Amino acid sequence: MLKESESKRAGTDSSCGSQIAEVVRQHLASSGHCALRYIEVQVDQRRVLLSGQVSSYFLKQTAQEVARAVCPDYQLKNLIVVGEHALRASLETP
Repeated sequence: MLKESESKRAGTDSSCGSQIAEVVRQHLASSGHCALRYIEVQVDQRRVLLSGQVSSYFLKQTAQEVARAVCPDYQLKNLIVVGEHALRASLETP
């Protein structure tokens, strides 16, 4: 979890935004749900943007909650698309 002082600094520093995005990606990858490894994460100022595809609304919500746990003081925008073929498509991508 980010401390409030870290999140304030991150809002003004784009390199911190990249670091925050990487921490979110690491948490998604270690969540126990392989489909979350393929979620795109972008951080712009004090906003986290999630995008990609998953096979269920449960996975979409799980990705959102993982990101929220990492940076609770950030605005979160979840653009993840739910589709029945999403997991298969992500696994076929090299």
